[in-house]
Amino acid sequence: MARIPDDVIDQVRQMADIVEVVGRRVMLRQAGRTFKGVCPFHGDKDPSLVVNRERGTWHCFGCGEGGNVFGFVMKDQGLSFPEAVRELAQGLGIIIPEPDMDESARRASDEKEKLLRVLEVAGKFFVEQLHGPAGAEARRYLREKRGLDRRTIDEFGLGYALDSWDGLRRHLLGRGVSEDLALRAGLLAPRESGGSYDRFRGRVVFPIRDDRGRVVSFGGRVLGQGEPKYLNGPESPLFFKSGALYNFDRARQHMHRKGRAVVVEGYFDVITMAAFGFEETVAPMGTALTAQQARLLARAAPRVILVFDGDEAGRKAARRSLDVFLGEGVHPLVHLLPGGEDPDSFLRAQGAGPLDEALERARPLAEATIEQIVRAGDAKSPEGKSAIVAQAGELIKAMGDPVAAWGYLEDLARRLALPPRVVAASLGLPVPGGPPSRPAPARCAPAPEGQRDERAILEMALCSAEAARHLVGCGILESLRDPLLAKIGRAVANVLDRTGSPDPAAVIQQLEDPRLQAMVSGLASRGLCLDGVDAGRQAQLMAQGLRRRRLRQERALLAQAIAEAERAGDAQRVDHLLAQRQRLVD
Repeated sequence: MARIPDDVIDQVRQMADIVEVVGRRVMLRQAGRTFKGVCPFHGDKDPSLVVNRERGTWHCFGCGEGGNVFGFVMKDQGLSFPEAVRELAQGLGIIIPEPDMDESARRASDEKEKLLRVLEVAGKFFVEQLHGPAGAEARRYLREKRGLDRRTIDEFGLGYALDSWDGLRRHLLGRGVSEDLALRAGLLAPRESGGSYDRFRGRVVFPIRDDRGRVVSFGGRVLGQGEPKYLNGPESPLFFKSGALYNFDRARQHMHRKGRAVVVEGYFDVITMAAFGFEETVAPMGTALTAQQARLLARAAPRVILVFDGDEAGRKAARRSLDVFLGEGVHPLVHLLPGGEDPDSFLRAQGAGPLDEALERARPLAEATIEQIVRAGDAKSPEGKSAIVAQAGELIKAMGDPVAAWGYLEDLARRLALPPRVVAASLGLPVPGGPPSRPAPARCAPAPEGQRDERAILEMALCSAEAARHLVGCGILESLRDPLLAKIGRAVANVLDRTGSPDPAAVIQQLEDPRLQAMVSGLASRGLCLDGVDAGRQAQLMAQGLRRRRLRQERALLAQAIAEAERAGDAQRVDHLLAQRQRLVD
């Protein structure tokens, strides 16, 4: 995605009303100069989220998350920074200029735009056919066999491809679409004798969308008997099966909100899951999961849960995906449905409650796979145990987390009644004196006095241009000693120099680290609202107080050093340190 100019980013940030943007997701109530609500990013029930329209920030005092309007949209919808800017710009009517491109890039971009328009025309045609006279059988199939209501059908844009060799072809040619372009879009297939015919015929059609919600291909399912049962469009400049997940564009924001991504095997499984409230559900394009898809899921949610059929094919599909996930450092969970069931049939028979409970109890896929390997092998004979260790050991060695790897190694050893060190030696893994222990969680200690002073300085700088100018002028803001606070101080100085105002939302924009962004939103939320004169006077007093405390600290350190030099009998060093102390004046 091309880089968006800084002035356009500034324009979007300044025009976007953060209260309105957050208010679309959270019920906000005004509390003085700010607005409060329940944070959507953790399980809190108290109104710990504070939104400040004047400063352009949001901050949750429960989970510590915070930032500017872009940060909220990114976290809420699972978007990248450029995507969040474009999303807000579109709603504000701000046009983002296209970058300069060479002739080759321009042709490729034009080609994609043409393909997108053709696919949009085809999608509307399929929808019209579904709801027209020719789609009666398809409508009965969706309603009676699949249990889908009109709202769900419309939400997913389902359509019907006529049971005809050239129904779509004639429609596209009649709309001025060239045969060659329809072929490149994957809507038509070439005849060996020349010409073309409709790729999808007599099928329910599913639009496949990219992460921006644009139709990039279609999938189709036959109504009756026929092979293949499911058919996907071919790869094109817009569509790559290895990197696409069905419904990802709709599911991504739900994955972020629920903290989990659910993966099933087919289109109807996804649609039924979403209709029953599991809107965080996606499916691969009828093929095994790929590394690119695993990375998409890992970025979208902290937990990935596979919900596969409990038959042999489902178990094998889950097992194949484990290698892919481990290669990306992801440890997925799995729930295998009872034999003969898929998510579609299970939900329509039993409802959402039992499946929701099952998802909460989902097991690590690595654990389930190792258990399956042990059950399928000979766990009694020495030779059988050796074969099991070799097979399960490949999974254990693929784990990037040494703590998890050791835990699974111990579990495997227990199942086989072997000492863990023997299993580790067999796999060529290091044999520790004992299992690695997790470090004890660090206790939250109160901030040191110096850090509290520097935080107060930044709070003042972020709430008043007059205070910020004074703190920059006297050199305090750019000499903060805490490394993280120093980065924020430099960002405040940069924004002040560029715009004349220490706008917290603009300061956040200068910082890429989410921790620093949340620190700025927190500092800005705590800062007092003072007029220019009061803010300048307060900043002066704070700067003087910080200097005095620093002087006292330096004097105390010098006194300690002098005492140590005297005990050591180092008269030259004593004289040097006394001279240093003499130069320190309050």
